[in-house]
Amino acid sequence: MTAFDYCLLLLLAVTAGLGFWRGLVSEVLSLVAWVVAIVVARTYSGEVARWLTAIDHPAGRQVLAFVLVVIFVLLLAGLVRWLLRALLKAVGLGAADRVLGASFGFIKGLAIAFLVVLAGGLLGVSQASWWRQATFSPMLETAVLAARPWLPDAVAKRVRFD
Repeated sequence: MTAFDYCLLLLLAVTAGLGFWRGLVSEVLSLVAWVVAIVVARTYSGEVARWLTAIDHPAGRQVLAFVLVVIFVLLLAGLVRWLLRALLKAVGLGAADRVLGASFGFIKGLAIAFLVVLAGGLLGVSQASWWRQATFSPMLETAVLAARPWLPDAVAKRVRFD
């Protein structure tokens, strides 16, 4: 096993551990919250920017408005997440939430590893000896190659592991 393999195992352990610590509800709501926050910020940051009259530069106003909307939505989602976790704990589902959270965290770690391997296939890093000698790289390369039909054509054509 190479450093690549040890980093992958560490990534999976950390994401599964964090998933266990936070629980499934927190993990899923966190992911959903980020998506919703970005969509809401893209939709309403222009409106919020109009209120920020103290900032003269339009781009600065827009960036600050975007960040403020994202933070607001994430804080609101954090409150919802806290309430749902308290409810789950009160009805005795806290342990199940944590075990499912660890599973979700492990899957999230695999998704991150997939993206790292995809980037390696795009950037030519996959030719390095530490990558070629790794135990887990062939499995992840196979997953990336199997996903090529669902990738944008410009990306799929550039992914190479040979």
